[in-house]
Amino acid sequence: MKRLESQWPALAAGAILIAWCLPTFGQTAAPSSQTLSLIEALQSTLANQPALRVQQQQVVSSKALRRQASGPFDTVITSTLSQTRTNNPLTVFDQEEAALLGIVTNNQVVNLTTLDVGASKEYRNGITVSPSLYNTRTTDNIYDIGGVNLTTLAIQVNVPLLRGRGRSVVAAAETAAGMEVDATLLDLNQTISALLTNTASNYWNAVGAAQNLKVAQESEDRGKVYVENVQTLINAGRVPEAEIHQVNANLAIRSAARIAAEQNLLAARQQLALAMGLSTDQMAGVGIPSEDFPKDDAQMLAPLNSHSIDDFYNSALEQRADYLAAKKREAEEKTLVTPARNSLLPQLSLNLSSGYSSLDEGTGVGNFFSAPGRAPRGPDVGVGVTYQFPPSNNAAYGALMLAQSNVRQAELHTLQSSQTIMASVVTAVGGVRNAALQLQRARDAVTASQAALEGEREKYRLGVGQLVDVLTMEDRLTVAQQTYVSAELGYAQALAQLRFATGSIVAPDQTVQSVDREVFFTVPVPAAKKP
Repeated sequence: MKRLESQWPALAAGAILIAWCLPTFGQTAAPSSQTLSLIEALQSTLANQPALRVQQQQVVSSKALRRQASGPFDTVITSTLSQTRTNNPLTVFDQEEAALLGIVTNNQVVNLTTLDVGASKEYRNGITVSPSLYNTRTTDNIYDIGGVNLTTLAIQVNVPLLRGRGRSVVAAAETAAGMEVDATLLDLNQTISALLTNTASNYWNAVGAAQNLKVAQESEDRGKVYVENVQTLINAGRVPEAEIHQVNANLAIRSAARIAAEQNLLAARQQLALAMGLSTDQMAGVGIPSEDFPKDDAQMLAPLNSHSIDDFYNSALEQRADYLAAKKREAEEKTLVTPARNSLLPQLSLNLSSGYSSLDEGTGVGNFFSAPGRAPRGPDVGVGVTYQFPPSNNAAYGALMLAQSNVRQAELHTLQSSQTIMASVVTAVGGVRNAALQLQRARDAVTASQAALEGEREKYRLGVGQLVDVLTMEDRLTVAQQTYVSAELGYAQALAQLRFATGSIVAPDQTVQSVDREVFFTVPVPAAKKP
């Protein structure tokens, strides 16, 4: 009985301390009036991110280059209408000859009206067709006073027999430009995937910062209660005055931790605003994340246990836009080797031409434009062969070497991309597994720390423990809770990295993208193997 009486001050202090602290456990910070869901953050990224707009303009640029590459196959129409007047001095003999015709003049005045209309069209097989209409009217003051209208209608066809023959040669640049458009679209979707992954990662960082702040606030609140209770017990003469120094120091540490947590949350929200592409006047008002971390249940982790690394890797090769873009550019460079090799051949072309001429006399407008149909004479026929070949042909050999080098570089880039993807898949799959295990252990640590704290309180209440032991276990519980938050954050980010590594965030070949919220809450399932 005497022993109990001697321990009564400590027992009373422990009972009061525990009773006053119990209501603070489980309390949460006051929710923000402005919240932000993950899908809202992802949609903002698609709508506002400047980096995405830059890549979209790259797609526009590649389409412009493809249109330029189609330019050589456009039909080109040319036309010329001219009127000339020429005064030619006559010799004495010519003047006398004109006098015999009853014309007294010392010069010949010639008026020439010319209408030249032509077109040219190069086809993608290398054949060039050039029709033309040449119409002239000649009048002078001696011989052609009544006017002579002469029309020549012709067509020329150039057929390459060696160099420049075939669609794979002539249209190679256009075909390659079309492949580059597809590749830049894949680049765009890879950029979208990377930006959405970055936004999700920053969102989870903000969620973790908010939860760490909640842990710090709860710890600080409990520290304040400890100070108040110990001061009350000191005033009542129940505990020594020296006890106040321990709880004051403990509270100061917890307050500093809470201030640091507030700053971390502020920084995390601004990083999230940057990832979302918000304007400068919107960044300060970005909302508090409202989502909770993904849960590591067995059903969600089932694909990790039912599929091998090779399944995830093969699925990534089918879905990763950067790998598909590398393959597309490899095919693009191979397309350009064909015309480079063809340029080593001599230029041998068959030239064909045909047409007719007609004539009409008169100075009227109708005579000029009706001449093509008046008394045609012909047809005119022409056949020719053009041969051209530089003996050294250094330009062609250099172009072929460059094209082959570009192909090899593209193949190596594709190989490097596949190696990088394999490494990222292995890391990401292992990262999700290990993050899930770490999360389970962190959860166990919180449970054990809570039980240990209850034990220290009970010991203190019975008078066999020390206040410093209670405070130490309090700190350990706070560390365990922060470790658990870090484990939840690591698991959420591991899921995002696995999604990015396997290319399962957005479709690689769509021109308009949307995003599903569940992408960042679940493990991707590898695509079915092709037979």
